Amino acid sequence: MNIYRILKNFSRIKSWRLKLAGLLAFHVTGRRYIGVFLDPVMACNLRCRMCYMSDPDKVHRALPQQGKISRDTLDYIAETFFPYAVKLQIGCATEPTLYPQLPDIVRKARQHGVPYISITTNGQLLSESLLRDMLSNGLDEVTLSVHGLDKLTYEDMMRGGKFEKFLQLINTLKAVKPDFPRLQVRVNFVMNADNTSSLRRLYEVFDGLHIDILQLRPIQNMGKTSYDNFSTDKILELYDSVVAPIKERCRKDGTICLCPTKDQISLLDKEEKAKFDPLVDYLETLTYYYISHNGVNKEDFHWGEENFRQYHSRKHTAGNLLKMIWNPKYKSFDTHSTRKLNYDIS
Repeated sequence: MNIYRILKNFSRIKSWRLKLAGLLAFHVTGRRYIGVFLDPVMACNLRCRMCYMSDPDKVHRALPQQGKISRDTLDYIAETFFPYAVKLQIGCATEPTLYPQLPDIVRKARQHGVPYISITTNGQLLSESLLRDMLSNGLDEVTLSVHGLDKLTYEDMMRGGKFEKFLQLINTLKAVKPDFPRLQVRVNFVMNADNTSSLRRLYEVFDGLHIDILQLRPIQNMGKTSYDNFSTDKILELYDSVVAPIKERCRKDGTICLCPTKDQISLLDKEEKAKFDPLVDYLETLTYYYISHNGVNKEDFHWGEENFRQYHSRKHTAGNLLKMIWNPKYKSFDTHSTRKLNYDIS
């Protein structure tokens, strides 16, 4: 399954009523329509300066045993959510390779028929044996969090990481790719004033390894972090000379590029916030499931007591969807823009 093609086609649908009607059809027929974003352990081995894990007050980040999903909880998550997931992303705000039963998550997801399974990692602890184990169990995508493409920038932005280990990981991916041709390699890069220029080395560093998906994300304020320059002026200054050529190279190479336009980046520096759109909010609420050892991002979900169908039956989700489809006050939301959806998919 090409999950990015699905997202691109879905984004092309201009009618919100048609989008909601499609979700209603998937919901009542029991088909897959949600994304599951799972943090199996609430810790990280690095202190990336742009991440909330660099907050010195978050002492739990070095104690993975305190925020680890148990085997019983993992079974419950798999049985409750995986049958309805289009995609499972393992690793969102923390480092999943700290979880000792990582291949079990992949295996359970494949057993429940999840068509696209991805892991997001800084890669410092991702050995070839672990990678092969996950790929053998059904992993589709490895997403590398990379915030510098030279030694100085990489180790400054990703405190605790070693650039040499990152280069070793690229060689590991090259080694396993022939045995697992379905493997998709995705690179996530958060651009800021101090690392955007290093993107010039992208294709030198990844020489010999095709990047299937590239996400270039402008920096945003994530709270108390050790990096506090949230201006996008430098990104905009370098956009035409650094970012635009990469987008063009992606087009030629067949790489899916998730990158905002200059206008979309400019909006991030404006003080006024995007207009609240109840339909967009409801759409995200309906399809986005973030899960950790604390539960799921639905405050009224009876964790450990009910399943997916019971929850939505109690919430009257089908009826609410139908009401929203035919509510006359929702006419056109084509111009809506939010900070979460500031990407062109090309």
